[in-house]
Amino acid sequence: MTWIPIGKETEVPLAEMKRFTVEDTDIAVYHLNKGWYASIDLCTHQDCSLVEGEIENEEIVCPCHGGAFNIVTGKATRMPCVAPVETFPIRVVNGLIEVDFT
Repeated sequence: MTWIPIGKETEVPLAEMKRFTVEDTDIAVYHLNKGWYASIDLCTHQDCSLVEGEIENEEIVCPCHGGAFNIVTGKATRMPCVAPVETFPIRVVNGLIEVDFT
C-alpha cells in the first residue's frame, strides 16, 4: 500500500464529509461513528459531487437525483444508482488523514 497524506483529521468533523483532491481525482472523505471512509466524489449515475449530498446513517445520498451509496462498501443502495462507487483504504495517523490511492 502507498499511503498519501491528504489533510488533517480536524478538517472533517464527526458525521461530516469533505472533498480532497488526490492526483487530480476528487475523493470524498467521510467521518462516521464507525470510523473513516473514502470514495470517489462522483455519483456513478450522472457524475454529481457526492459531498454536496447528505449523509443518512451509513449512506451518502446524491444531491442530483436522490440515489444513494453505502459509504462503507460503495454499493449502490437506492435508484437511480446501480453501479457502485469506488472506495479507498483510509486511515488517520498522528492527526493526518491518509488514503491509499493505488
